[in-house]
Amino acid sequence: MPNLRIVYDNAADRAALAASSQAGALGPASLQRERKSAVLRATGTAQTITATWPTQESIACVALIFTNMTSSARMRVRGYGQPGDAAPAIDTGWMMPCPEAPLESYPFGELPLGWNAYKWGGTNTWARGGGADAVAWFAAVFVRQLVVEVYCPDLPEGYIEISRLVVGNYWSPEYNAEYGASLLPQDSTENYRTSAGELKSAIGTMHDGISINLPHLTPMDRARFMRILRENGKERAMLFSLYPENADPLLEQDHMLYGKASNLDAVSTPYYETYSAPLQIEGI
Repeated sequence: MPNLRIVYDNAADRAALAASSQAGALGPASLQRERKSAVLRATGTAQTITATWPTQESIACVALIFTNMTSSARMRVRGYGQPGDAAPAIDTGWMMPCPEAPLESYPFGELPLGWNAYKWGGTNTWARGGGADAVAWFAAVFVRQLVVEVYCPDLPEGYIEISRLVVGNYWSPEYNAEYGASLLPQDSTENYRTSAGELKSAIGTMHDGISINLPHLTPMDRARFMRILRENGKERAMLFSLYPENADPLLEQDHMLYGKASNLDAVSTPYYETYSAPLQIEGI
């Protein structure tokens, strides 16, 4: 099983983006903004996003963050060393980027068919924990142009919405996080009593968080981890996956989020040439 992965440098923010279709002003520029309400909206149930860079970028992950896609969605990622190349440097083929629970992983009938970890829905549901993330992992390649094709024929809305595009290489420590990692669902809703004694709720927002501890960082991993903390701080978002490419896709979906570090705690030296550090990520 692969160790955790963090995409901390989003190359998509440096790219010139184009889309095969857009509804009104909801164009590909929205994919470079840290706002859930800023979306690229297609005119139908298929979309092609093209990213082009002035120089080659090292990438090993493509993720679409906050989408209205369901488990039936399909995605294909192709990367080209140079624009106009006939043969891609990477071609994932058509894949399921937010798949359903495999039938053999749970007793038949306990989960609805097509069910995954996400609460499906468009932008009007994202403030309350809705939306799905789509991800593709692959061996690192250098590309100047990236073509991402997605389609989802059974969307209730009749069109695809995507809030954020994440593209880049990832850091993965030699030794994984220790057991005891915590998934932290957060809900700002407040309950209160009326004068008649009824329990009411002031509806707030929902988001997830993850808390881990890295107890055994090698000198190289410590250097990379410190670089991530210094470059990203608390203000720059990163893609975090605790169980990348796991055989149980629901486990990865529950423990993958796009968010910001909510702590900058001490990196300690428990013994010679071994380092440890906690990390908490708060979803955007």
